[in-house]
Formats: sequence, C-alpha cells, structure tokens
Amino acid sequence: MWAYVDKTGNTLNNLFDEDQPLFVTAAFITKTNFDLVAKASIAAIAKKVDVDALHANVLGVAKIEQIAPDLLKLLKKTDCRFFISRVEKKYLAACKVIDVYFDQGENKAVPWSAYWLRHLRLLLTFKMASFVITPEIAAIVWDCVTAKSEFTSKKHFVLGAEAMLDNVQFVPDVRSRQIITDALEWAIANPEEFSTHISEKALRYQHSPNFVAFVNLLDGLQNASERWKRPVREIVHDKQAEVEKAFATWHATISKPELANAEGLSWPGESKAFKVQKVTGSTFRTATEEESAGLQVVDVVLWCFKRIFSDKEIGQEAAKLLNWVMQRAYQNDFSFEGVGRQVEAELGRIMDADMSKEKLAEGRKLMAEMEAQRQAQVAAHAIHLAGKLTEGIAT
Repeated sequence: MWAYVDKTGNTLNNLFDEDQPLFVTAAFITKTNFDLVAKASIAAIAKKVDVDALHANVLGVAKIEQIAPDLLKLLKKTDCRFFISRVEKKYLAACKVIDVYFDQGENKAVPWSAYWLRHLRLLLTFKMASFVITPEIAAIVWDCVTAKSEFTSKKHFVLGAEAMLDNVQFVPDVRSRQIITDALEWAIANPEEFSTHISEKALRYQHSPNFVAFVNLLDGLQNASERWKRPVREIVHDKQAEVEKAFATWHATISKPELANAEGLSWPGESKAFKVQKVTGSTFRTATEEESAGLQVVDVVLWCFKRIFSDKEIGQEAAKLLNWVMQRAYQNDFSFEGVGRQVEAELGRIMDADMSKEKLAEGRKLMAEMEAQRQAQVAAHAIHLAGKLTEGIAT
C-alpha cells in the first residue's frame, strides 16, 4: 500500500499562534501507486480549472466546487482509505509539561504509578492543565525544551517549576497537591537530573506538533496495513524542510526490517502490547504537489476538512466529496476533548468493575510498597548529593 501525506496548521515550534490552534495531518491511502496510475487523470482535472496542479488554497471555493465531482468519481474507482491525525497545540503543551517534570525515570520524587500507569498520567495531565499550568507557564516550559543551549534550557526549567509551585494550591484534592509539590520541589533542587535539551536544531523539532502528528500517522498507517494485510511500500510526504530530518530519522528507526518480528512491549495496566516496529520495510520521501498526484488529492481533502472544522462554508459538491472521504477515514484525536472522552470511557469500565476485598487489600499493599521505595530513592539521592558536596569541600 501507498500513503500520501499533507498537513495544515503548520507553526512548527511556534506553538502559541492563536490563529492556528490545531495541527492536522491527513493521509490518502491506496493499494496501488496512485502517482503512477492516476497522474494523467489528476492532470486532466487540474486542466479543467486552468492550473498545472491542484492547490486548494489557490483554487478557492468556486474552483474546488467545479472539480469535486470529477475528483469524487476518480476516488470511487480507487479502493482507498484516509487517516486524519489532529493535534491540539494547547494539549500538546500540557503533555510536554508532564513529560518534562514528572517522568518517573528522571524525577525520583514522583510515584511510579502516577507516571507509568497511562490513566493516572492522563488524569495528572488534566489536573495540571486545569489548575496549575497557565499560558505563560506553558510558554516557559516550551522555551525550555526548544532552547538553543543547555544553560538557557535549565534556566527556563527552574522558572517553570517555580511558577507552577505557586499554583499548586488551586488543585482540589490533597493527594494530587502532595504529588505535584514533591515533584516540583525535587525538580528545582535537582535540575541536572533532567534531560531537557536537544543540541541539534533539526531534532528539536521532535517537540513540534508536526512530529507528534507524524508519529500518530505512522501508527494509523500500521493499523491500516494490518487491516488490509498489505505491507506499506512508500510514504510520500509534502515537503517540510525544517522537519524532514526528524521525520526521516524516526521513520528509519521504526521501519527497519529486522524489527519485523520484534516482541511488543507490555506497558503496566495495558491489555495490548505496544509494537516498536511500524510500517516495516517501507520507504519515505518528500515531494511537492506538482510531483505527486496523491498529494494533490490529500491537499484538496484536507482543505475541505479544515474549512468545515473552522465553521467555514464549502460548496455542495465539495461537501459530497468530504462526506465520502470521512466515511472511509480513521482518526486520531490528540486533544483535551478526544483524549478526555477516551479516558472517561476506559476509567468508567474500571470503576464499574467488581473489586473484592482481597484485591483492594493487595492494591493498598502494593501502593504502600511503592511509596516506601520512592521515599528510599529520594533519601538515597539526598545522601549521595551530601557526600559529593562534602567531597568537594574537602578537596
């Protein structure tokens, strides 16, 4: 299978552009090389509106309406699917705060379960976003992870932690206040324990919504591949000079043929193992719309999707096209609304399940053991630092 990928809402690491709150990536997925078999057909459709290639922003509503029936007719001859990945930038900013300060692998004051159990981590994310993280704090943390130097990154790291510490008082439950306070105080005291800086500029774009959407996209393509029982042959992505290296590096890492039989990772509390490998053996390249008929299709589809999502009108024929596409589209919604619905449904099943007294007792025992281990790690680290300080004074 082949995939043709385009995006909209492109602000890269400028995460706080109020005019573009969302970043959306869409993939047009086919069982044949669409660029090869449909090049002449797409050129004929473009010629109908006196252009060399279909660029929706250039064509506008009237010309899109004119070509939509021809495009729909062509797509109906193709057994195609679509995948749409939506990233809400404010939600990404909140997630970044959690990963920077509450990663239990780096912050010894964070309880193991608060970060490594996905549902608890997401609940923490929503509480932090609701009561602690302000737009100003989110911007400080974003400056931390995208800083050009280690010194600047650490400076913003401490500033962000101090600012959040002032707002912990607004968190409604005592236990969450304690977890957040302990974590932020430990972060302020031990900033050197955290990996906050990426030295290579091109790889710092791994924080961007572009990269997050790309990672989700590859998951979507892998799922489509498994449903169709066909390997992904090629992924053609619209050119994005700044992030192409990050995309290519990630694709090369997870698509290695030697990973084809790699065993999945079992995360705590998850029933389905996480597969390291995605789109195994596929190739990745970037192109312009002029070079790819598939990219022209997804450009028009994505333009229609964005206008509908922004409460802007599209024509009747364009609406028919988009409706047909959405009936064949899979979606990933990385947003407060989308993730919130998922967590609420999953936690509802957990909370409604029967729990015996024996299971509750086992759970309380395990939590007590993990808390004792956490306290021991914090104490051991303090002793280690005191020893280094004494050694430094002695020398």
